[in-house]
Amino acid sequence: MLKRVRIFLRTERHGVAAQLFEDVATGMSEADVFVNSMLEPQDDDEGPQSMEMYSDARLRLTDDMFSLSYEESELTGMAGTSSQLSFMRSQPELVTMLRSGSVSTALVFEPNKRHFCTYKTPFMPFEVCVHTLRIDNKLLSEAASLDLDYIVEIRGAQAERCRLHLEIKE
Repeated sequence: MLKRVRIFLRTERHGVAAQLFEDVATGMSEADVFVNSMLEPQDDDEGPQSMEMYSDARLRLTDDMFSLSYEESELTGMAGTSSQLSFMRSQPELVTMLRSGSVSTALVFEPNKRHFCTYKTPFMPFEVCVHTLRIDNKLLSEAASLDLDYIVEIRGAQAERCRLHLEIKE
């Protein structure tokens, strides 16, 4: 089944002091990495960065797969990029976000796990580490929503704690 839907997206980002790449190099345990990742957002003059938007999307549902595709806007800083969220119906706690266009990447969200990926931009590619703290995936229910809480770190740069909330508005 393929159908067009309207989605609402809200994102929030805070700087944090966690260093996920260093944790891997020093051999810290998963529990230690998780505790480090839960550090409070750092205080700065700007505060958290947040964004809300509505967008048209394409919902594809098969016997074993859920997929939602939409175009990023200038609000997200990724105009010219297509994003696709997908997961197996049998594993709603393992969500993948594929981006292609002006930027491209494959982000994997899995609770209490770290995943590394390459983020390709018009300037240069760089490696990022994504540590998912929480997933609340209700996209297959009547509520039709997804909440992701994760930390992303660019190698050699400060980490950000990100929260994404998505709702399907039919």
